[in-house]
Amino acid sequence: MGKVRFLFAAFLFFVATVLQAQMPAQPVRLELPLNAAETWVEVIPVPDSSLLLYHKTSNAWGSKSTFHFTKYDARLEETWAAVADLHADAEFVRHYTEAPYTYLVFRENIENDFSFVRLHLKTGDVQLQKYKLSDINAIYEFNVLQGRYFLIGRNPKNGKPILLFKNPNQEETKILPSVYGDESTFSDLLTDHANGRVDAVMSESNGRVSRLQLKSFDANGNLLRSNFILPQNEKSLLNAEATPGDSTTQLLLGNYGTRDIRYTQGFFTAATNLTSEVYFYNLLQLKNFFKYLKPRREERTRKREAARLKAGQEPTNRYRLLLHDLLITPTGYVLAAEVYFPNYSNGNSGLSRTINYKREASIYKRTHAVALGFDKNGLLLWDNAFPIKNVETTELVHAVEVGYKPDGKVIIAYPKDKVIHYRIFDQDQYTTEETEVELLPYAKDEKITETQESYLVNWYGGNFAAYGFQRIRTENGPMRSVFYINKLNF
Repeated sequence: MGKVRFLFAAFLFFVATVLQAQMPAQPVRLELPLNAAETWVEVIPVPDSSLLLYHKTSNAWGSKSTFHFTKYDARLEETWAAVADLHADAEFVRHYTEAPYTYLVFRENIENDFSFVRLHLKTGDVQLQKYKLSDINAIYEFNVLQGRYFLIGRNPKNGKPILLFKNPNQEETKILPSVYGDESTFSDLLTDHANGRVDAVMSESNGRVSRLQLKSFDANGNLLRSNFILPQNEKSLLNAEATPGDSTTQLLLGNYGTRDIRYTQGFFTAATNLTSEVYFYNLLQLKNFFKYLKPRREERTRKREAARLKAGQEPTNRYRLLLHDLLITPTGYVLAAEVYFPNYSNGNSGLSRTINYKREASIYKRTHAVALGFDKNGLLLWDNAFPIKNVETTELVHAVEVGYKPDGKVIIAYPKDKVIHYRIFDQDQYTTEETEVELLPYAKDEKITETQESYLVNWYGGNFAAYGFQRIRTENGPMRSVFYINKLNF
């Protein structure tokens, strides 16, 4: 169905100026004859360095659809292809990989009806199961532990988030114990396969202060432990990501606020067993957080905020953060976040990664992305920042991708049409140099004339996959419309 070619080598590498950073190579490109108007596509990285491509093709009336699943290896060569017999109106919701399977969840137009597709990653064998989950009418997060499902969904009666457990071999669906107050949100859902545990991190607030709760469950949905991490020294814990590990080594890494808990004033790390102190790092302690500002404005901001902090006054900074999942490194952890501000309208729509049922913004604009490196004890080692220009989303979802290279460097990147904007963080070495790479077609005599629905996913070991729909013009051939995947090696 598709074809793969290796891109012309003349454009693979060049030496950048100041830091002599290397432009990402584009060693291979896949093109498929898919029509953007009739196709829904998801590209899913798989831990064995392969990619799983899901695409749904429908007729003009939407009365007939075909659901395709194709696995490609690291060279974008096809490994196997399969189809699933889903209802024509089924819509992809979430996915999760627990070797040797990848699971995909689909929602059908009938309320509470969900289909779960299980793909064997080596053989392509398909198993389809359909359930009526009467306790939820939407799914926000989906994890799998030993073949059992853990889902964060929306209660159709009151619109609040709940945590569900589903054993696919049993009829019963169980609501797991948690706190479902008006101010409660889910911050993280982590499956620790090595320790046979699922951790749910919740943020609980009364509008004035905020604390965190960590609940751990085994593969049967039984509660193993429940810990509260309380505010300290007038610092409210807003959101956090959990690390893997047993009860003696596990940490929470997140952000905190002070008097106005809508805004972040710094980052923290805390041991979940509460045996050691909580480490707080306010924004002024970070070397590069304010580097998205021009130098003079950064200097004025730092002086103003330091004076207010010394006087015991509330900071004037108004930063909202969207956390990313933790990156696990040989020496510790990397926590990345996007700094955004909302523009509100009279509407109330959209689903955010951090589930919060308040008035939703119509647009979320980004100012910069940050990354912080911690050791295994939660001590801050470095921080860095990447200014982001003219990037906005209509829902509070991630706009940038974050990856980790074998040499220890962190990559943050985002697509815009046929250009990938990126920064490579070498710990706290900040650069003002604009770094971007233009996606390449197959050959020198080809030109990309239009790019639609451009996306980027972190793949493996410093490799990313850029994908979307393009129109290609050649000098001596017809114009063609394709779905593309370009491999980017940073």
